[in-house]
Amino acid sequence: MADILSQEEVDLLLSAVAEGEVGEPEEKSESEEELHLVAYDFRRPERVSKEQLKGLQSLFEAFAREVSILFPPFLRTVVRVDLTSIDQLTYDEFILSVARPTSLAIVNMSPLEGTAVIEMSPSMVFPIVDRVLGGRGSTLPEPRELTEIEDRIIQRIVMMMLDSLKRSWEQLIEFSLSVLQQENDPLIVQIVAGSEMVVLVGYEIHIGESVGTMNFCIPLMVLNPILDQISQQAHFSRKMSPDVARQTRNIIERIVRRSTVQLDAVLGETSLTLQQVAHLQAGDIIQLNSSPYEPITVEVGGVRRFKAIRGRRGEQSAVQLIAITRE
Repeated sequence: MADILSQEEVDLLLSAVAEGEVGEPEEKSESEEELHLVAYDFRRPERVSKEQLKGLQSLFEAFAREVSILFPPFLRTVVRVDLTSIDQLTYDEFILSVARPTSLAIVNMSPLEGTAVIEMSPSMVFPIVDRVLGGRGSTLPEPRELTEIEDRIIQRIVMMMLDSLKRSWEQLIEFSLSVLQQENDPLIVQIVAGSEMVVLVGYEIHIGESVGTMNFCIPLMVLNPILDQISQQAHFSRKMSPDVARQTRNIIERIVRRSTVQLDAVLGETSLTLQQVAHLQAGDIIQLNSSPYEPITVEVGGVRRFKAIRGRRGEQSAVQLIAITRE
């Protein structure tokens, strides 16, 4: 405990101040000289480190790849999902930045405690609905709220994306995700207090010729229990040991070697007009531009790779490779 000044010491101190004998010290202490002040905004506490952001970026890029693989067969068109940003901001800032109407799905993030929001712009939603209903994937000139049928379709799409999220995060956590509700007005969606920090992940969705946006908003309090694991995973993924890298390479090589490719022996080629093709009938003979005694081209996966000669092996037609073609 600090010493208590006597009345005599207090009087001496007051008289010294009055006479100007007590001033600021001319030299700063060593601790004061090393002090560095940093501006801190208590309204926007940045609580996710750069290491954790890199880990989150890796996970959400994996999610984008999963969705890019999942959507094309379902929508019967080319789909590309690009991660555009990962930001930290307050929940109020996110809600006020969302245009109305839009499509919002409130997602239960079990086993993590809390919920998240997936926001899909009309420029993403309506091309998907149009493709599912047999259209060409066109968007609407003026956005509107979803009908009940359209809402069911988008709920199915959200469930597919949640399955992709489970697969992309399965090495970190085993999610049991579900959609709690869907809304069109962002102002009535309140999953946390407006001042709470959230991680906002932005995506650009290319569906055929249409381009839309999607935002994944996760409150920071939901991610807090696994943030340390996320940063550790990012560190491991960047610094893979030589043994693990060699094992990974061997596994990939074995998978590639077992994969099947189309092999075609091209006996010859010719050119016909569209009119000639239209008049072709069974029994017609088409003259090719090759000689029976000349080597033919063998294509692997549509790429010219070998030269070969024609022949037979038993009762089957065959070719014998004689040279490698590099094109």
